[in-house]
Amino acid sequence: MPEWLWTECRCEIIFACGPRKHGHVVGELNNQGGCMNRILVGTAIVVAALVPLAGCSSYYKGKVEKPLHSKAVIAGPGITGEAHLYEEYEGRVRIKLKLQGTAESKLTPGRHAIHIHEVGNCEPFAAAKGHYDGNVDAAINPEANVTSGLGNHPYHLGDLQNLSVNDDRNGSLYTITSRVTLSEGLNTIHDMDGSAFIIHEFDDKYLPDPLTKDAPGGPRIACGVIVKE
Repeated sequence: MPEWLWTECRCEIIFACGPRKHGHVVGELNNQGGCMNRILVGTAIVVAALVPLAGCSSYYKGKVEKPLHSKAVIAGPGITGEAHLYEEYEGRVRIKLKLQGTAESKLTPGRHAIHIHEVGNCEPFAAAKGHYDGNVDAAINPEANVTSGLGNHPYHLGDLQNLSVNDDRNGSLYTITSRVTLSEGLNTIHDMDGSAFIIHEFDDKYLPDPLTKDAPGGPRIACGVIVKE
């Protein structure tokens, strides 16, 4: 596992120290005490119960007036599923995804890479183009990842945790990301050409070298266009 990727558990309040652009967070709920495992990219996150820490600011900016909801119907050969995205707090998008695969599908037991891709088109899967990176004009977007591995953080804004698939070929992911938004902004996935989920045959190795064979997940096996609800 890369040094930039590590987990911890939080129960209530999270305070992020330093510039927010170096404190992107992706997390996943588990079944142990209602806490949340978080994958942290960049600046360390300090966990606190109730006491604010000097030099830190609350990670959550506050609830939005009306929670935003988007959905994707995901399909591929022998694969069906849905993803729901919720933006209830500014800068925080919750993703719930479930997939089912037949015995003949390539949704095999184990881990599979899942990413948000930059175009809302699945006909064919290659039409979704590359991993989503928001508005990549660094002059106006300080969070732009202009070059993978050399930008604000090591990898793309649309990169998520690997999807876990059980022996019955049922897969699920419950994660939170601060890298993209449903609301308007430089990193909204509802831009002019939309966005889509892509499921890959293999897991994401989180390697910085894009030439490493199958490192980002290999062939695309399912796709789903993300639409507003």
